[in-house]
Amino acid sequence: MASFSVSMPRAVAMGVAAVLGVAAVVGAGTLGFVSPGVKEVVSAVVPEPAAATEFSAVRPAPSTPLAGLRFPTCSLQDLVEDVSLGEFQGVVMDPWSGATVFNREGALGVAPASVLKIVTAAAALSVLGPDATVSTQVRSTENPGTIALVGGGDATLSALDSDSEGVYVGAPRLSDLATHTIAALSEGLAEGEKVAISELVVDATVWDPEDSWDSSWATSARSSGFVSRITALQVDGDRQDPGIALSPRSSNPTKKAAESFVQALKVAGNTSRTVTITYGASDPHGAVLARVESRPIVELVTYMLKESDNTLAEMLARQVSLEGGFEGSSTTLGEALVRALAPYGVTETGVSIRDGSGLSALNQVSAQYVGGILVEAFRSEGSLGLITEALPIAGVDGSLGSRFAGDNAVAQQRVQAKTGSIAGTRSLAGFVQTADGTDLVFAFFAHGDVGDDARTALETVVSGVYSCGANLADF
Repeated sequence: MASFSVSMPRAVAMGVAAVLGVAAVVGAGTLGFVSPGVKEVVSAVVPEPAAATEFSAVRPAPSTPLAGLRFPTCSLQDLVEDVSLGEFQGVVMDPWSGATVFNREGALGVAPASVLKIVTAAAALSVLGPDATVSTQVRSTENPGTIALVGGGDATLSALDSDSEGVYVGAPRLSDLATHTIAALSEGLAEGEKVAISELVVDATVWDPEDSWDSSWATSARSSGFVSRITALQVDGDRQDPGIALSPRSSNPTKKAAESFVQALKVAGNTSRTVTITYGASDPHGAVLARVESRPIVELVTYMLKESDNTLAEMLARQVSLEGGFEGSSTTLGEALVRALAPYGVTETGVSIRDGSGLSALNQVSAQYVGGILVEAFRSEGSLGLITEALPIAGVDGSLGSRFAGDNAVAQQRVQAKTGSIAGTRSLAGFVQTADGTDLVFAFFAHGDVGDDARTALETVVSGVYSCGANLADF
């Protein structure tokens, strides 16, 4: 790891020396673990009090010895000045007290990239609940030969057969939905009569089907496999290959899902030779013939954070909007997410949210806001606290599985964090248990003229936090 200076500025050192003759910190264990190459201020012991004078009756000596004053001396300044970080913003916070122990422009709003998924995860866990699920239904209509397929916003619904797994392990299956539908329609039929479905109404109107793409996203994000169109009905996150996370996405996820369901109905026993597909709202009072449920929200959140799944993040943000009384539209996501987290009292200075995934460069979120959410997650014994288990672990899994290499490997398995990367931003935010056992929260952004070398530079700053521990100074 690159070395980082722990010497105090001259003015600070002179002031401290004038008052105390430089405060003592006795024993290396008091200062915490120090990485190779880290410089440390060597201090003298505070002198014993002078002999009693005529003033001793006015100011009696305390009955209990006072603890020595402690001055943190471990600085990250050399690390955060790395030119590869561009313009650096960040905070380190003590999650037990909520105090900010390191701050560099922490109130400034910047595009957070995928670190925004921490906000989406926190909102989803808080307002939806960890055990909630998202359903996909089949309803009857007035016409016995017509059924309605109703999407509820579950991007994990899979068109794979029961013997295959995609990236969403344990996802609900269209094949099960079709089998249950045929079984329901078979009840009451005369002996020898077969189910004949001639028309399928495809209802993806839980939010506006045309409201499926943010204009600030690069269109190449679909062809490169980073995100699908955000429609309320799609299968396997609309991946061309359901087993590959970054697989190209189509231009019409709803049509693809509808055609897959027609095929599943045929396999399940539908005898109509042709099925006409129409799109639009269905009768909300139609009897539910079949339904399948997503995995619980906590599992969706965990996959979203571990693998940085943009489509899943956008779907979860839409669910938060719907649950909050909004219409699930993209224009309501920012207000819905911020309102969902308002009860935690996290400062909203510098916050303007455009999407749920962080793909948009128009998002503006401060390090203090992200850090505040992480502090609340650390303290929480409820749903929000599940974030502490869902974030990737450095050197172990998810988007951090291959990160924190070389000198920074010292912090592997001691850092849980969300990564972020879009044009002009690299980011990292999460938890670190330092070498001396101190728990800290951090949120770091590098933006401006930055490239992938900023990722390593951010890891180096985090490793510096790991080494400094309780001795971390804000200079």
